[in-house]
Amino acid sequence: MRKEYDLQTDVLSTIVATTPVTKSHAQLLAAFATRTDYRGTRYVKTRDEFGEQPARILGADGSAVAADYHAWIDAQLAAHGGSAREVWRAHKDAGYLLVEIQPVLHYFVHDRDGDQDNFTQFAVWEEQAFVEREVFPRDDRWGLPDADELRRGSTGGALVEQVARRTLGTPSYRLNEAIDMQRFAALAGAVFADRQRADGDRRLIETDTDTGETRIVSVRELTPGYDRQRWRGRRFFDDWSASSAGRAGERICTRWAFNTSDYTDPQGRRYLDFVPGWTHTRKIAALKNTHKLDVYSLYGKLTQFDERIGTPFAWYFYGLHGNLVKSGQMERVLEAAEDGLIVLPEHDYRVLRQWGDNPYGF
Repeated sequence: MRKEYDLQTDVLSTIVATTPVTKSHAQLLAAFATRTDYRGTRYVKTRDEFGEQPARILGADGSAVAADYHAWIDAQLAAHGGSAREVWRAHKDAGYLLVEIQPVLHYFVHDRDGDQDNFTQFAVWEEQAFVEREVFPRDDRWGLPDADELRRGSTGGALVEQVARRTLGTPSYRLNEAIDMQRFAALAGAVFADRQRADGDRRLIETDTDTGETRIVSVRELTPGYDRQRWRGRRFFDDWSASSAGRAGERICTRWAFNTSDYTDPQGRRYLDFVPGWTHTRKIAALKNTHKLDVYSLYGKLTQFDERIGTPFAWYFYGLHGNLVKSGQMERVLEAAEDGLIVLPEHDYRVLRQWGDNPYGF
């Protein structure tokens, strides 16, 4: 089902899929500019940490056996009573070859200017097919994959025949999603507020351990500042706008890519969220062992960090992410600012103070 914020269409998917993969994505960017309404789209980030995925099956002679690996495996399991061993027995001598896909995910953004969340983000897979092994082990001396492992294309630790790795064809693009981030953020904030309101109304029984007396209270009454809680994604955008980063004209959509999620649990409760990922390509070292530094030296390190990133107050947002800058370092800067030991721009101090009063992160 198409989501409220999803701008993906068959036409857009076809344009992406039929554009050749080129260095720096020049032809894809040109296609966005000339064949869609997203003129000015730019590349921002690549994620290449994904494992290989089974795609299709070839015969030992290279002929086509199955165009969809997963559908073929499901059909074989159904035909053999769900037994992975029986599927193996039926095909172990066929020498079938597994075609796998090596995926890489690229992020592109069409910035509409104005509010920091006013952009469209495109996530596009680049996929290269290759062959390097057979589907089934030749024998069961080292075990066999079970049904779930077969469905995933896993060997389950069994030894399978390897072949010299060769690529098949050229890499291709596939549109994963096209998200109107402003719509996504508005919906995520509303869903969070509705869930927060309902949770806050839940009634609990509180027992005084000394007197044994009980009273009925709401979650809201037991949680100081409960109604001030906001969706963390909204805070991330608002903090950027209010801080030196946004005031300097930096656009959040070129400095961060957003891995979005939309999940409904078995009870029907919906959760929309994202995890931001930085787009810098320079090697940036984490700030380590700063507990040995006085606060002036720590703040100096954070200032140098900003210079390497190229954005003022970048250290704060990287601290929200939690990998290169730690929350304890942020807390030390806040304490030092309030003690008058260092001077932050007033707008940055307010952002940091709000975080200190109600911490969040990703």
